[in-house]
Amino acid sequence: MKPASSFVLLAPGPQRDLATDPYDRWLSPDDTVIAEFYRHAGDFLLRFPEQADFFITRDLRDIRCSPAPDMDEASLQSLFENSVRPVLSNHAGSLNLHGSAVNIEGRALAVMGYSRRGKSTLAGALAMRGLPLLTEDVLAISRTEDRHMVTPQRASLRVFEDSAAFLLGRPERPQSESEKRDIASGAIPVASAPVPLGAMCILGPGETEELSISPMRQSDILAEIMQHSFILDVEDKAALRSHFERLARLAEAVPCYALDYPRDFAQFSETVDTIAAYFQTEWAADAGQ
Repeated sequence: MKPASSFVLLAPGPQRDLATDPYDRWLSPDDTVIAEFYRHAGDFLLRFPEQADFFITRDLRDIRCSPAPDMDEASLQSLFENSVRPVLSNHAGSLNLHGSAVNIEGRALAVMGYSRRGKSTLAGALAMRGLPLLTEDVLAISRTEDRHMVTPQRASLRVFEDSAAFLLGRPERPQSESEKRDIASGAIPVASAPVPLGAMCILGPGETEELSISPMRQSDILAEIMQHSFILDVEDKAALRSHFERLARLAEAVPCYALDYPRDFAQFSETVDTIAAYFQTEWAADAGQ
């Protein structure tokens, strides 16, 4: 099954009330609805409230997108690339997780966490220190015989204005708190080739006064990374089983760490340097064994 061979952009319009209840929802930590999943005439309807509806055929080959009236092109493109495409790709047998990653001396450091916890900002700050950005929102992971690889995604960074100002060393521009802006690849180092996945981090909420990095127990890793997956149909048992098996192999093969730090730009440069040095030291020790 190959997803999305046809994409049709419909005229903008308001989202209509639906006669059925969603069979699944994505919720933020404060229970805000991020996305809703519906059955629609035997196919799928993926709704992002006040943003867009994506009508997807059962075989995943054809997509019709109905954007909300105020949805701009850049936001719509980001929504498709960072949410819809990985959902369809996972259902078709691939492995994508919600996270950011950078290349640290030939290995990928992946950071997963709930929305607005700072994954993209952290990845951008690491990249600005010469550790090229692999992806800022979707971890596209493939498995070879002996390792998992992370493939570079969109060569840009999409962050809120305060993060953009910090990363670029510029004054903040007036902007809505709910809007993000793109930092183009020319302003930030980006990777161009896949690299092995060296470690995964689960990002905490930032309600701490100091940086902490601690290895997670093997028994906890699978449950954590499942929280950051993209699943189209929670009622498709065969697809779920296959996806679970891919996640289980990943959890067994790649170490995972709990990572948290204070969300304070005054401390952020030191925090980022410490994180980079920690994994450089860990991987140097592995290479010397």
